Order: sequence, then C-alpha cells, then structure tokens
Amino acid sequence: MSFPGTSILRIEPVSPAARAGLRAGDVVVSCNSYPVRDWVDMLAVSSQVSVSLFIKRGPLERTVVLKRRPGVSWGIELDGSRVRNCRNKCVFCFVDQQPPGLRDSLHVKDDDVRYSFVNGTYITLTQQQADEAMARGFNSLHVSVQTTNAVLRGKLLGLPGSLEILPLLDELSENGIEVQAQVVEVPGWNDGEELENTIADLYTRRNVSILGIVPVGLTKWREGLEPLSRPTAVQAAQTLNTVKRWQSKALRYRGSPWVYAADEYYAITGEDVPPLSFYGRNALISNGIGLLAAMIEGSGKREFCGEGTVFTGTMAAPYIQKALMLSDYRVVAVENSLMGSEVSVAGLLSGTDIIDAINNNCVSGEKVFLPSVMFNHGGVTLDEYTLNTIKQITGLNTVSVNAVEELP
Repeated sequence: MSFPGTSILRIEPVSPAARAGLRAGDVVVSCNSYPVRDWVDMLAVSSQVSVSLFIKRGPLERTVVLKRRPGVSWGIELDGSRVRNCRNKCVFCFVDQQPPGLRDSLHVKDDDVRYSFVNGTYITLTQQQADEAMARGFNSLHVSVQTTNAVLRGKLLGLPGSLEILPLLDELSENGIEVQAQVVEVPGWNDGEELENTIADLYTRRNVSILGIVPVGLTKWREGLEPLSRPTAVQAAQTLNTVKRWQSKALRYRGSPWVYAADEYYAITGEDVPPLSFYGRNALISNGIGLLAAMIEGSGKREFCGEGTVFTGTMAAPYIQKALMLSDYRVVAVENSLMGSEVSVAGLLSGTDIIDAINNNCVSGEKVFLPSVMFNHGGVTLDEYTLNTIKQITGLNTVSVNAVEELP
C-alpha cells in the first residue's frame, strides 16, 4: 500500500530539520524507506541519530539526511499530529464540568487511538479505532470500557443504541494487541451487579492485562448536566470488596492481582492502602491507582530530620499525616475551591488554592513542600502557575516533591 505522505506544519528553529533546509509545506513521503502517514509512523522509524527522509516540495523530489545528538528532537511538526477529538457525550465527562480559565489542553476531549498506543491515554474503542490499531501493527492500547453491558454502555457514553465492546476486544486479542482497561464507576449506573459482570467478562479476555476501577469525578461546575453522585462509604466498601474477591482469584490463576481499585476508594472507606509492592510495576499510577502507596513508601523505615509544611489534597492528607506522625513536619489538607470539595486529589489542586493555603498557614522563613503531581510535564498548574511563580507570590522557600521519602 502506498501513501501520499504528510505535510510539515512547522520546523523548529535551530533543529536538525532546520539545518537540513526543510520548510513548512514540504511533504514527508517516507522515513528510512518506510511510508509516513503521520507523526506515529515517523516516531516508529526515527529513533536513530540519523534518518533519511524522502521529501516532496511542489514538483521537486529529493532525499534529505538528518543527523542529531541523542535526545535531541528532529524539529518537525507534521500535519495530523494534533489530537483527534472525542465524539462521545459521556454523562460523566470531566471536561464538560471544568471551570473557565484553565490550561487550553484541559478543555480538549481526546479519543485518539494513536495517542492511546504512544502515550497511554484512554480511548472508548470504536470499530474504526480497532481497525486502525490492527492495520498499524500496534501491540497495546488503553481502553475505557465502563461496562460490558452494551445497552448501558451506550447510555453512559451518551450515544444512541447499544455499544458492544467485547467483540472489539476479541478482535484485538486475535491480532495480538494487549489492552489495559479502565472502568469509571458511576453509582446507580455501572456499579454493584453491573460492575461484577463487567469484571467477570474482562477477566476471561486474556489480552486484558490489567483493569483499573476509578470512581466518577464530579466538580461543582455541573449545571445542566446529568445528575450524578460520588460513591458513599457503603458503596465504596462494596466496590472494594468486589475488587478484592477478584484479586484473590487473579492471584491464584493469573499470578497478579490484575484488577485494582483507585486510591479514592480506600480514602472514602478509611482503609489503609496496600503496600507499593502490591501494585507490581504500578502501571495505573496516572489513574490515581497506587499513587498513595508510592507517596508514602519507605516513610516508616526512616527518621525525618527536617521540618516544614507539607501541602496536599484532602484525600492524601490523612495518609501523609500518619507517615509523618513522629516528625517535625506539619501536613495541611488543601480544599479544592476551584473544582469543588468533592475533588480531593492533589493532582487537581490549583495554584490559586495553594497560594491561599500557604498564606493562611505559613509564616516568614518557613519551608513549604508541594505535591509534584499538581504540575504538568511543563511545570504548570491547572490555572497556569509555576513553582517559581508560587515562590515569588508567597515569598517562601517552596519545593515540589514526588513522595514523602524525598523529605529531608
């Protein structure tokens, strides 16, 4: 099969592509003789320090060799690199219930099979996505299953009719594609018996290598949206018991717990989280599964000689307080006024809420520790504050940490 190639949207200045004379508008037909449809094809065959690109510029065709030092980007942004938007209308969609003024990327509804393979983002899995994954030879995907009840799945995703998922998972299995699955549990919708049935169905799919159960996230910005509720302590305990039963079975027959409950279920019920070793390679940590275990790992095996104030979300605060009980550190739980009090995770704390909490709880000269998960890869909070900005505004020595273990 031949491909027409894909256009270059932008060339980064002072990059290998710029030095080679490439321009926006040039068409990359192939890389190292492999056809290039988009950035995924380019990524798959361009890991070396030197690549050969077949380029079209109008009627002209030529081959260009690019060279770089290890770790340096080629400096090419290809057409089609932008994420494909989601067409679902999920009743629990977190993007639909966000306040204005956040980072632009937080308002993007993505459902891109390419990013699922490369970056581990979750897709709802349509036939078109499954076909593309198989055609491209992807070997793994992250899939938001929600429920294996086709009628209920259609309702949860806000689409007409029933939406089958099991036949698509079976197609992926036949083509050697592993699936990391997720269920967003919505009380009154896909919990209880429905959750039990979903776990049972997914357990029989050998290509479903891991399953995460996370509670629906609800902000205070839900006017005009479907009325939903968070799990109560009783409901959270029921979900944990269901997960634990399946974990016991999976440990016997699969050799690993296989299905994991989000940290929030332990926080809602007041249970201790399992040790970090229970989570294996901790593949679901970005979903808030095993994050608390990672944060407090090793804290009971050492003495803390430093002091200061540790700020975190209301969910993690009791666990961190327990870990630092015999130290001189103070732990402050920051309530999320931007998203609402039901949003309790540290990763969704805003810079504004943190600054207010610091000003209300700290004195001059005090050292402040912030959770690193509240900053994205670019070092920016939801409302676009950086760590340096927070330092400047508060006038305090402020640092971010990944885990309690990093405290002096």
